[in-house]
Amino acid sequence: MTTVDTADLHSLHDLLSSGRPERSGLLTDPPVAEYLSHLTTLQLPSLESEPTTLASSAAQLTNALTTLCYTSYPTFLSLHSTTSTLSSSLTSLSSSLDSLLSTLPSLESSAKNFAQETRKIQQDRRKASLVLEHHDKLYDSLSLPLLLDSCVRNHNYNEALLLANHASTLAKRFPNNPLVQSVRDECDSRMQAMLGQLLGVLHEQAKLPALFRAITFLRKMEVLDEDELALAFLAGRSIYLATALKATETEKKGTDEGSDKAKESYSRYLKRYIDVWREGVYDVITQFTTIFIERAPSTSSEPPSRLSALLTTFATHHLDLLLSALQDTLPQIPDPTLLTSLLTQLTYCANSFARVNMDFRALISPIFVDAVRQALSRELDVALETWMNYFGTHDEHQKQKDVTRKPSQFLITQSSAHSPPVPTPSQLESQLSAAANVPPQILVSYPPLAHLTNDLLTALNGLRLLAPVELQDDILLLLDDVIARAGAVLLDYTKEKAWISNRQVAEEEDREVSIAGASCTTYFKVFVPFMRRALTEGVYGTSSKEMDASERLSKVLADWESLSI
Repeated sequence: MTTVDTADLHSLHDLLSSGRPERSGLLTDPPVAEYLSHLTTLQLPSLESEPTTLASSAAQLTNALTTLCYTSYPTFLSLHSTTSTLSSSLTSLSSSLDSLLSTLPSLESSAKNFAQETRKIQQDRRKASLVLEHHDKLYDSLSLPLLLDSCVRNHNYNEALLLANHASTLAKRFPNNPLVQSVRDECDSRMQAMLGQLLGVLHEQAKLPALFRAITFLRKMEVLDEDELALAFLAGRSIYLATALKATETEKKGTDEGSDKAKESYSRYLKRYIDVWREGVYDVITQFTTIFIERAPSTSSEPPSRLSALLTTFATHHLDLLLSALQDTLPQIPDPTLLTSLLTQLTYCANSFARVNMDFRALISPIFVDAVRQALSRELDVALETWMNYFGTHDEHQKQKDVTRKPSQFLITQSSAHSPPVPTPSQLESQLSAAANVPPQILVSYPPLAHLTNDLLTALNGLRLLAPVELQDDILLLLDDVIARAGAVLLDYTKEKAWISNRQVAEEEDREVSIAGASCTTYFKVFVPFMRRALTEGVYGTSSKEMDASERLSKVLADWESLSI
């Protein structure tokens, strides 16, 4: 037995653990250590009775344990079953975890593949969600072309411009977005339709407010500069005016040329043409002046002189159209009354245009002078032709040998045939102081001469309504020419004596020659001076003595004076 040095023992713990190292671990447990400390505090009697106390406590514990096992055996059985089940479950769980751990790599790979496969779907869903979130804004943007089209159709141009500007702003903000660009393109096409409508207003019947409104919106569209806009305005109004002038041509349709109805229809046409031209051109001039010169925008870079030059070109062109219409139509209106009415209308028209610095009275005067000259020339030619028909010829140079009618049959009235009247010196003297528009009574005795007098006086009476001063010399030459040609026909008839036959007696022949001679005398001494006075004094109020006869008339007068009948 091993001897223990008590001097080296410091406590019961050391005593119990000495020689038995395996007990060191048990003795270090807190309950054991606490109990050992308790033993060291006991008295000897208590210490001696401690084994009995421990045995009694052990017996009590054994009895209590036995009782517990008896009374709680179902619990222990259940606990045992549960423990077995738990052990089995833990074993199964361990195997399942091992299987799970083995499948985790494939699961991770599948999850990655799924994430890649669903990435596009997620993007589409995010886009759809974004579209749904901004649905109202997108709807407003996509509705711009439809709204713009509705505004253009209803002529709400101000709202249309606002919508177009909004579409342009969106296109600038999103230059790479095809949807926004397509919306802008559709809006641009609607704006082209609006441009066509506004330009169409310039081609229609419209007053200043409507035209000014159209030009204002065209300026806001900024598709034409001021010069091009002015040209578009003048071109549109020119087309409308040309259409209106074309419509006036219905006034001269459906009539025969040369008839009285034709003259009246040409006159109505020209009056209507002048009215339409006056209203149309005057309106365009005042409208252009108001829109482009007086109320030009402050941002306009076009000088007023250039715009005024455009207006001058327009006015000059349409004035040329008016003058051309006058030159073409006035010759178809020989009636002086109608010409006078047209001249009065044009004079008032020119006076109104003088207020806009476009007085064209000096341009219409030569046209009317030519018209009067042509009309009078035609009437004089008709009178001469009627005179020649009495002698059976259409040309004063034609020989009249085939004219067999005797002078007594057509040159003089039956009541005066036996004593052909000739003017006396006193009658010739009184004729010089008589009224220039009252024909001498002696002319009644010679029907062809009276007929010629009436025809020429009718022409001169018409001339009195519209007698251009600058035409006096020309008209006198025309009248002298007609008188000379008519006198030449009468002289040739008298000289040829084609009516004389071999069976006529001398007395009858002398009577016919006397009638022819009296006709010549009356023609050259009475008719010729009277007609020249009717023109110079009756129409122009000048003396015929101051007007020398034409060379042709002087020659015919000389031939008559040399004729011995």
